[in-house]
Amino acid sequence: MTAESFGSPQGGQGAYGAYGAYGAYGAYGAYGAYGAYGLPESPVSAEAFITTRDGIVGAPLDNIPPARPGVPEDVRNLKRLSREVRAAIFSFELDAQIELTVDVEETATATLWRRQHKEDKHRPRCDYHKLAVLTAPRMDVFQAQLAYVTGYADIRQDRAAEILSQLAAPVPFYQTISFIDPQRTPYTIELLATALRFTNFCEQRVKYALAAKRPIELSPQVQPMIPTPTHGSLPSGHATEAFVMARLIWKLMRQGGAPQYQGAGHWGEMLMRLASRIAVNRTVAGVHFPVDSSAGAVLGLTLADFITERCTGQDWTSAKFDGHHYSPSADFDWHQLYQADDDTQYPKTEGSEGIWAKARSHESQCGKSPVLAWLWEKALAEWTDFDPCAQN
Repeated sequence: MTAESFGSPQGGQGAYGAYGAYGAYGAYGAYGAYGAYGLPESPVSAEAFITTRDGIVGAPLDNIPPARPGVPEDVRNLKRLSREVRAAIFSFELDAQIELTVDVEETATATLWRRQHKEDKHRPRCDYHKLAVLTAPRMDVFQAQLAYVTGYADIRQDRAAEILSQLAAPVPFYQTISFIDPQRTPYTIELLATALRFTNFCEQRVKYALAAKRPIELSPQVQPMIPTPTHGSLPSGHATEAFVMARLIWKLMRQGGAPQYQGAGHWGEMLMRLASRIAVNRTVAGVHFPVDSSAGAVLGLTLADFITERCTGQDWTSAKFDGHHYSPSADFDWHQLYQADDDTQYPKTEGSEGIWAKARSHESQCGKSPVLAWLWEKALAEWTDFDPCAQN
């Protein structure tokens, strides 16, 4: 789930590469003008089409009834589009809402801004609101956290199978907790892929802005067990995308209404534990610090709420991660940031150095995107139980 690669240690579109673990739904084609439409399997096929037409087309036809015009900007068209074409449309609906600014003082601060569009049929008009603000820690925090990287290295042998499996999209791990399957939940998979593409779009730009050093650059004794990705360390892309995925699945479960997903939040707790383990495994592997995972969890939880708001028109959350107040001795603990029972981020998270994370809920002023609402409703229907008392 980051550009650290779904498919290879350094390749692909996201931390998990080209999202290949989604099987038949992976990668949604080549995301390009050519991959989206597909080419004949071979030149022989093209030649066969030509000769077939020559053999059957005959004389020009008369009196063909005129076709109806297409229906512009109508979600009914979506079901007739290929998944790769829908992927481009969904990505536009999310990506077009985000901008970034960077301030550099003692360290860099990257701010993701969300656009709030105003009604105007003739020209775009919008206000801007802070969605996520991330401030990089000072170098002394990273230096101190090398102790965690070194300590976690002792369990590399125990975690090796997990770490290597999670270089690709860890969908099989989420499938052990939530009933996700290409045949059972195709639209859920499509929603998650949409979310991961958008998340990578955001996280990579933030990584570039903050330019945080990797552990391998601070000590020759780190010696990671996997190749170190070329992009910055903070926020952790695996952590960001793991928490996006966990929270979106949990939101679908809760909103689907099945009784086992209501109340105590056991599935949400387990999904967050899984996201946390995926994040911590990156420190075990030697390519991330715990502070990277903390920043990634803040960003991931926040982006999941934003994606849900664009799909549903529900409230959204803004958040801030302040690395200047992150304790050098603090390990990553997602419980400090989020409560699974009621799916909420804590208003503030405080450590020995002060408040290092904040979150605030906002009422949606934009309304939902009809295109994304279509996808959400299709996915949500996959989590709604049948009523045993209802008639067929």
